[in-house]
Amino acid sequence: MQSIWETKFVVVDVETTGSKPEYNNVIEISCILVKNGEILEEFSTLVNPHQNIPRFITQMTGITNEMTYSAPDFRVIIPELKRFFTKDSVFVAHNVNFDYSFVQKSFEKNGFEFPEIPKLCTLRLARRLIGGINKKNVGALSEYLGIRIKNRHRAFGDARATAQILIELLEIAENEHNITETEDLLQFQYKPYFSYNVAQKILGKPYFESEELPDSPGVYYFIDDNENVLYIGKAKSLRKRIQSYFTTTTSRKIIRLLRSTKKIRWQTTSTELRALIEESRQIKLYKPEFNVVSKRLRSFPFIQVSNEKRYPVFNITYEPNPNEGICFGPFKNRETAELVLDIIYKKFRLKKCKSEFDRKHPETTCLYFQTKKCLAPCLEDFQDEEYYDELNRVRDFLTNVDNGLIQTLESLMFSYADNFDFEQANEIKNQIYEVRKVFGNDLENFAQISERNFLAIYPRNGNYSGVEVLLIHNGKLVWDAYLNEYPSFEFLLEKISKFLEKNWNIDGKLSKEEMDEIRIVMNWINQHRYDLKILDVGKLLESKS
Repeated sequence: MQSIWETKFVVVDVETTGSKPEYNNVIEISCILVKNGEILEEFSTLVNPHQNIPRFITQMTGITNEMTYSAPDFRVIIPELKRFFTKDSVFVAHNVNFDYSFVQKSFEKNGFEFPEIPKLCTLRLARRLIGGINKKNVGALSEYLGIRIKNRHRAFGDARATAQILIELLEIAENEHNITETEDLLQFQYKPYFSYNVAQKILGKPYFESEELPDSPGVYYFIDDNENVLYIGKAKSLRKRIQSYFTTTTSRKIIRLLRSTKKIRWQTTSTELRALIEESRQIKLYKPEFNVVSKRLRSFPFIQVSNEKRYPVFNITYEPNPNEGICFGPFKNRETAELVLDIIYKKFRLKKCKSEFDRKHPETTCLYFQTKKCLAPCLEDFQDEEYYDELNRVRDFLTNVDNGLIQTLESLMFSYADNFDFEQANEIKNQIYEVRKVFGNDLENFAQISERNFLAIYPRNGNYSGVEVLLIHNGKLVWDAYLNEYPSFEFLLEKISKFLEKNWNIDGKLSKEEMDEIRIVMNWINQHRYDLKILDVGKLLESKS
């Protein structure tokens, strides 16, 4: 059985000329691939329906006949859609039968058979997993979960919101219902559900007055009679999240948790990211009985080039030390780090020898030099600058990710696909996404831990009337705040300058706690990359002078 985190969920939203797939056609489609709780790939396009778009559809979506006139026919985009709808994927939509029927019928109309894949409905899931709100449409759920929607009632805006809703629902399903396998999740969506007030029916009294709960991010704790921490969670809104435990539920686990709970405590945080980091720390500290994931710290692989040796080489390490050389990472697993390392040594003529060496005469050089895979710094007349230039070329290759490392990986992926090795091609595709999280960012030298210094501004309520401001230094969150208005340039400079007066250097090896935080920060930044405004700390300081 496959884990819910290893499954490929394809979140789909279609806009159509009407409600009947037999007679009406698709005018826009968006597909978003979700795996491991993250968005891996996106595809969206208008489609020429070859029929009139009714006025009310245009009023709702903004899509006109003129917009779709030069759009591709559905037949043209089928090869692209086939990349998403593979036998190991799950078709996901909000009210899934509508979107599924249109996609399936559109394939059939064009002479193609749509693959038989499972369907998962986020509307059904939300009805069984989330209490506290009556409406469960995309807009209401997004508002409740703190998800920002761009271009509501357009396929991409709705699909992206639904993908983020799915990620939240998967976490709730695992943490509160012990659902870890995809087959169980698919069955759960059809499980009968009912509503009741848990606090009154089971416990006889509430733990708190609703007015006490702050409508802000934070971490909450369920505690028993002996002051043992039973469960720790984080929330974008403590009020909405904690109240949800006392409304709709079908989970025996939650009922057992509430029966064991004597009181609930919480601590507010300025930002959602701070709540994520604090939740991870507290779970690893207390190891609560009802938390099923993230109870232990783990090490992540990094790629590091050491400054200690005369001719440094790139190595994989689980104990990175930015003070001893450039560090790239953290990578999700060793396989991805090894793939990057293999590409570096195949494309660049760095020293392949593991140990130091004596100077050699040309006739005794090794096979690497003879096949032009190494500069051979072991030669008597070798100029050191040549080796350092090659190191800089590697750094540029990793930094200019789209025209360097990613381009190389994509060529490798297409090569496997051309040879019908689709399993290996898919593996490379997944690794490309992991590589992008480490190397792919608009900031120069973002991949290097010591250069990962920037401000991120996040609109909490979908606009810049209220914003979360995050100062990331060496990949870690060092300062954050919630502001009611967009911060001034002078305000940002003041905060940066005050911090940098006391804190600048990385102190020795990165601990497991630091690696865990860097990983959380990277994932959060990547997940919200479309909504963030990123400001380079170095360039901000330069503009000051």
